[in-house]
Amino acid sequence: MSVSDTIYALSSGGGKAGVAVVRVSGSSAGKAVRDLCGDMPEPRKAVLRRLRALSDGQTIDRAIVLWFPAPYSFTGEDVAEFHVHGSAGVVRWLCEELRDYGGIRPASAGEFSRRAFLNGKLDLVEIEGLADVLDADTRSQVRQALFHVDGHASEIFGRWRGELVRGLALVEACIDFSDAEGVEADARPQIASMLQELQEGMSRELAGSERGRRVRQGVRVVLAGAPNAGKSSLMNTIAARDVAIVSRHAGTTRDIVEVSLDLGGHAVELADTAGIRENSGSEVEQLGIQRTLERISEADLVLVVAAADVTWPKLEMDSEAIRVWNKCDLANVTTGDKVDISVSARTGEGLRELLRLIEERVAELAADSEPALLVRDRQIHAVRKCLEHLQTASDVALPLEIVAEELRAATRILEKIVGKIDVEDLLDDIFSRFCIGK
Repeated sequence: MSVSDTIYALSSGGGKAGVAVVRVSGSSAGKAVRDLCGDMPEPRKAVLRRLRALSDGQTIDRAIVLWFPAPYSFTGEDVAEFHVHGSAGVVRWLCEELRDYGGIRPASAGEFSRRAFLNGKLDLVEIEGLADVLDADTRSQVRQALFHVDGHASEIFGRWRGELVRGLALVEACIDFSDAEGVEADARPQIASMLQELQEGMSRELAGSERGRRVRQGVRVVLAGAPNAGKSSLMNTIAARDVAIVSRHAGTTRDIVEVSLDLGGHAVELADTAGIRENSGSEVEQLGIQRTLERISEADLVLVVAAADVTWPKLEMDSEAIRVWNKCDLANVTTGDKVDISVSARTGEGLRELLRLIEERVAELAADSEPALLVRDRQIHAVRKCLEHLQTASDVALPLEIVAEELRAATRILEKIVGKIDVEDLLDDIFSRFCIGK
């Protein structure tokens, strides 16, 4: 396959629909439009046209046609879109005509977006944001992804790079004019100030990266407690469906049971875990308890559950916790026990309030205030490495030649984040996850 080929694909969802969108990109796109429609629409103006088969002139469909000549298109190439009726027959017929047209081939996964990257229409951060938009399940995920798609994240990386380039210019001026009196003395404070501001900015964004992870992958909420505390019943109630097996016999849950939820517009990964007790003679149950403790150590929020017939589990954790007294229809909370809420999974008492409390804590953990800059492991790792180079460059005892090399290394890292250099292997991985029509 070559980037010079003209490609086509169904860019809307498969199956029956009111409208389906077939996209064509490449140098032959204009000729295909003219031959299918009989004329050439005005650029970027939707027109109604009868599409006729190239083979025998039969009508394929009446369609809305859009024409985007290069470079003013998503891919930066000539692009055409055919908005046809969304039946399988119409879509298949149109795609067969394009396939047999000559010089046009089916697109591979993510090929339209890859061409947009190669033609400078999107950088790598924007492409990753686009991938997150396509995968988004909640409002907060969409909002954060669009922050990257719209170029706001790239602007920050670009501003950091600009500061580094200006700092590097000052350092090199000092090296080139080392014999001139006062040059280094004037430049050193400016360089130090630039390095300090950049380090502070990068450190703030690294501190907020966990918030970005929570929004993108979901806030990790874990139900924990002794056996028979009613965790699985609470799980089913919160999820509004039966996802966990419920039994009167203690120790029914032996492994992690997970469900993905949208709570208040935030993605949540809710996990029901094996009951925790100290004296367990079963090897299988001990393995379940060990997995429970591991999941608690990774959790963002733990719902610790107890009841009148079940004691509070002994837990050591750094995560936030909500102490839930279950089975309040059988017995009220014991005097002296500190709880956040009393509920009954059987009668539903207090469950609405529990959901509201979980939503509030999740919103705090996901930080509704603003989207995070660093949301992927590669971005976080790169900024950490960049920060290390800046910290080294801040050593006033270093020769200017070493400072310059540290600044160059930091600049290259920022260029790699947005995809200006050395990202071919990463591109293959990213675009393989895209749908064919994107």
